[in-house]
Amino acid sequence: MKNILILATFALCLSTAHADLTPSHQAAIEKLLVVMKVQKQFENNLTLGFETGMGANSDQIKSMPQEQQQKFASGMEKVKAAMMEQMGWEKLKPEIIAIYGKNFTEAQAQDIVKLMDTPTGQLIFDKQLVMAGDMFKLAQDKMKVLMPQIMQIMQAEMTK
Repeated sequence: MKNILILATFALCLSTAHADLTPSHQAAIEKLLVVMKVQKQFENNLTLGFETGMGANSDQIKSMPQEQQQKFASGMEKVKAAMMEQMGWEKLKPEIIAIYGKNFTEAQAQDIVKLMDTPTGQLIFDKQLVMAGDMFKLAQDKMKVLMPQIMQIMQAEMTK
């Protein structure tokens, strides 16, 4: 749930980001987004964040009766669809372009494209996509171990 709140905050931040880009600056930023595979990274992170935040692989869900698991899965698909509708790439792309445009000049965007639009540059982005999934899984596994300790700490604090 925490990740959903983070994603919602991210979306709110994006909705307030505006940049007045020249057409050539916007074109350079759009090329940068393509070369850096930002859409694929964004969608991958959004999905992973949703699944991690909602506990899609949680032992708690697996312990539910099969009928409840199916209902939960159905509900989660609807929640995910609503989230993707509001926070999907096409919906947020203009704000993402504005954020990149605010942080990279046209010349910087063009230089990065030259650097990263190579086989080695593309390898970096491809590997980052794979590693992001591994990193989310690692964090999720560590949180499973840490969660009982967190609950104990919170219970102790609440009973003071």
